Amino acid sequence: MKKFAFVCYALLAVCLVALFSQCKKEPVCDLVLRVHKTTTGIDTADAIPHCFVRVGLEDNYADFAKAEGYTDQNGVFTHTFRYEALLDVQAVLDTTYTDTNNVAHHDYFVGSGRVKLEPGETVEQYILATESR
Repeated sequence: MKKFAFVCYALLAVCLVALFSQCKKEPVCDLVLRVHKTTTGIDTADAIPHCFVRVGLEDNYADFAKAEGYTDQNGVFTHTFRYEALLDVQAVLDTTYTDTNNVAHHDYFVGSGRVKLEPGETVEQYILATESR
């Protein structure tokens, strides 16, 4: 009987320690940016692939509040941040290419905005980039 009581107390102690010592996971902030072309300020739904995106433009932002990279084939840039924040965003596409008639073309699109990251949420925002010459 003493063995049974000891086993029960030991099992109860292990369960209590496991219950109260779990690591609390910090909620993260996911960001999904969609970069589209515009000429009039209205979304044309024409995505811009391979567009360079910078999040957290200010020099005084901490490194964990900054991100940069390129949009994918669908014009989408994603990043996960550890903390909530209000961040500036800039998207730039600067390409030069030659068409089939050997004529050089230069595309330059710029867009910017601001995102508010919320803990535990996925924030999705569109950045409209206008053509600049």
